[in-house]
Amino acid sequence: MIQSIIQKNGLNKKINARQLQYSISAIKNNLALDETNLFTENKIIQDIYLTYEKERKESKCLDFDDLMIETVKLFKNNKSFKENFQSRIRHILVDEYQDTNKIQHLLLKQISQQDNKQLVLKSLCVVGDEDQSIYSWRGATVENIIHFMKDFSNTKMIKIEQNYRSVQPILEVANKVIGNNKTRNPKKLWSSKQARNRILHIACMSEYKEGEMIAQAIKLGEKNKSLNSIAILYRTHFQSRAIEEALIKNSISYKIIGGIQFYERKEIKDIISYLKLAANKFDRVSFFRVINCPPRKLGEKFEEEFYLNWSNEPFLNFLEIAQKIIDQKKLTKIKEDSLLNFIKIFENFENNTPLEAINYVISQTDYINYLKNNFDRQEAESKIDNIKEFLRAAYHFQEQGINTISLFLEEITLMQQKMSKHNENENKVHLMTLHAAKGLEFDIVIISGLEEGILPSKKSNQDKEIEEERRLFYVGITRAKEYLICSNVKYRNSFGQTNVQIQSRFLEELPSGLIYKEDSSSYFELEQFSNIFAQFFGVKLSSTNKVFTFNTASLDKENINLKRINWKKNQIIKHQQFGVGMIEKIENRNDGKDFITIKFKSGSKKVDSRFIKTI
Repeated sequence: MIQSIIQKNGLNKKINARQLQYSISAIKNNLALDETNLFTENKIIQDIYLTYEKERKESKCLDFDDLMIETVKLFKNNKSFKENFQSRIRHILVDEYQDTNKIQHLLLKQISQQDNKQLVLKSLCVVGDEDQSIYSWRGATVENIIHFMKDFSNTKMIKIEQNYRSVQPILEVANKVIGNNKTRNPKKLWSSKQARNRILHIACMSEYKEGEMIAQAIKLGEKNKSLNSIAILYRTHFQSRAIEEALIKNSISYKIIGGIQFYERKEIKDIISYLKLAANKFDRVSFFRVINCPPRKLGEKFEEEFYLNWSNEPFLNFLEIAQKIIDQKKLTKIKEDSLLNFIKIFENFENNTPLEAINYVISQTDYINYLKNNFDRQEAESKIDNIKEFLRAAYHFQEQGINTISLFLEEITLMQQKMSKHNENENKVHLMTLHAAKGLEFDIVIISGLEEGILPSKKSNQDKEIEEERRLFYVGITRAKEYLICSNVKYRNSFGQTNVQIQSRFLEELPSGLIYKEDSSSYFELEQFSNIFAQFFGVKLSSTNKVFTFNTASLDKENINLKRINWKKNQIIKHQQFGVGMIEKIENRNDGKDFITIKFKSGSKKVDSRFIKTI
């Protein structure tokens, strides 16, 4: 119905039906609650809402919000109905109460209370944990459970504080973190499972080193625990890309819960299909994927005609078939122009680098606006973040010498083949967002990307939003049964620009007496990670591996004598005059001097290694 209204009014390019569903839902709930600012400032949304309500009523339909709102009205306005209902219902139990919205809370009051707010039931029991309220973006409000005792008099609160999942140190860390939230009913989780030395915080140089660190942790961790009992959690889906690549390179099988493997996501496959078609103009699968993506008003009938022509002349490529169809003069002017514009996309970018090619496709197809106009706001933003991550991947591959479209596609294909092989293995590491992890449990949990702008999210500016981000971190912590690893990176690369990352404020809230902290941002050898995790998990390495120990009895930090670092490509360094930079090239001279070409913000410069230092 919404889609029909949009089309009738020629608003397809301004707004999409999915976005409007959320807006209409919010308007309805505000109206039902007699709240001010009933309508959004957007006049288009207001007009569509009124039209939608008129057509809905004429069609004698109710949507989901109506089912809730009309039921509340029934209880409010029909006294005999309310009395009859309450005479038959004696006990009410509501689970996951922290996830309820305002209308649901109002409905519960109408069901269970008389007009004087006295409870008429024998019992009303709600179960919930405000510390796990993480769905405000779906309309849930933590205030329902916080103010429950005020709204329902004579309520008795029973705190279920014993936890049967996690060892005591993990719960102590969780308690300390969530204690920083003000909007909560105080409680303290505890466990009879005593343990020591179970929480590790590692700072890595980059997202690629973070991925390698995670892979090494899993390799050591699976010596005592199965892959199925290990989970990698992150705030947003785009973070999975560097982690997935590290797992693939280390032959670690994995599956993504509540999401799709990075290179299998629609937006990534769309852009890859353009690159494939540029590299191989006979690629039919890629052609039919992108000919109408984004939409070009070339419908199914056109695609059938194109397929038929191509089947009759299989030795012609798609450009030649397209030109033949144009020459036949059977297309309308609109379709012909669309086809010509599609052909033009493939005229100029074959010799580009992967990064240039991807940027070119995005620009020529107006792909970002296509996502914004065809998906709800949150989903569109997630897809755009994935595309940005894909651009970062292209830049990273170029730095490794993979600088043509063909080589780039080959690298992706190899990774996808390895993924398919891994998928045959039933025993897999779980990757998921922190939201998707709620309700699950694992022996080993790794929470990655604990940086300002990621966790907490860059969109969290108010105290209320920060508290929900902290609850999200708390949910992640309490998924861990035996071991917890938290990580952040000091630098993230964005298309050649090295950005300094600030570690998450939540890491500062971890109790120092229970956490072993390791700053690995200044060294690169995988052996260092192996040694740390061998000690952490209590795993013995072979005699050829030297173990760098730390005091596991007291968890006091000790200085670890690391090997002298050899300069490496992509290493982050600091120069007194030019600041932070990234190594591009290394020249080891016979006289013993090293000259390093470094990319700084001011440009690339060659300097004597004696004047730079690691960070």
